Amino acid sequence: MAKPRTKTEINRRRERNSRIARRVGSLIGGPVERRIERRLLQQAWVNAKPEMLQEYLVSSYQNPVINVQSILARHELIRELDGEKHDALMEEELTWAVEKNRALRRQQHDLPREHGVDFKTIKKSGKWQQAYDEVLGDEQPYAEAWTKALDAGPDATRISVIEAACGSANDYRFFDSYGMAKRVDYTGIDITEANIGNCRKMFPGVDFRVGDAQNLPVEDNSYDWAVAHDLLEHLSPSAFNRAIDELCRVSRRGVVISFFLMKDDPEHVITPRRYYHVNTLSRARIEERFARSCSQFEWIEVRPMLAERYGFDDYYNSRAWTMIARH
Repeated sequence: MAKPRTKTEINRRRERNSRIARRVGSLIGGPVERRIERRLLQQAWVNAKPEMLQEYLVSSYQNPVINVQSILARHELIRELDGEKHDALMEEELTWAVEKNRALRRQQHDLPREHGVDFKTIKKSGKWQQAYDEVLGDEQPYAEAWTKALDAGPDATRISVIEAACGSANDYRFFDSYGMAKRVDYTGIDITEANIGNCRKMFPGVDFRVGDAQNLPVEDNSYDWAVAHDLLEHLSPSAFNRAIDELCRVSRRGVVISFFLMKDDPEHVITPRRYYHVNTLSRARIEERFARSCSQFEWIEVRPMLAERYGFDDYYNSRAWTMIARH
């Protein structure tokens, strides 16, 4: 009787099969390639428990309450609603978030020195979570202020927004608690059924759908804005180009998108993993693709922006960029 495969052997086989599948998809192209990409992405999360997904990407530095890119996206949509009316509140909130990030980075540097172990060990011990809770403390202090500011009555301006790769309502839950949801006609799309299940449990009256960013299940020009966070880095080049085209196809005014891994380099660095990619994207190449549909671009390189405006040059992600592209 053959011995059971080890975990390492199983992982190697999966890695090999994924490479073969991608190669076949790229040779055939078209719907077959899209189906293969979709299947691989689904496999990445097929064993993830709903309770884990509900907390994934909404804690630590990626908590949308203090994550600068989440805040920038919310603020851009609020400007679409009310123009410059709330600029002072936006600046106050962003300043607060920067100070929380500054304090967390100090803790991240100081705790390993204090305890004589590496940061990975600090996280396992629970000391990082304790420090994080103490720093954040007054979580969502701006929820009430924004809810009041955006309560403009039944005749107030509304916008429609579609979000690709919405996760378990990772950012929408803060649209809700910050008073934006009542003025936004929202649709959330995610490839993982467990994520959409979580979304529907939390927000049963909101339009959440299982779907693929390569083929968004809506008509052309259906929404004012399309939004995405940390999506394109995890797709193959053909898939992220299709996703860009889809975000542009379904939006009338433009696209707000956060990049987790981007550099101002001439070309992409494509890094496939077993079921998905961890690419470092080229700002120029991404703009080139969006420019097929969009004519105005605002780029924000987050760490230099924070250094210039707030004297904070240690934001946790040195490759974070936000792009606002208008049709």
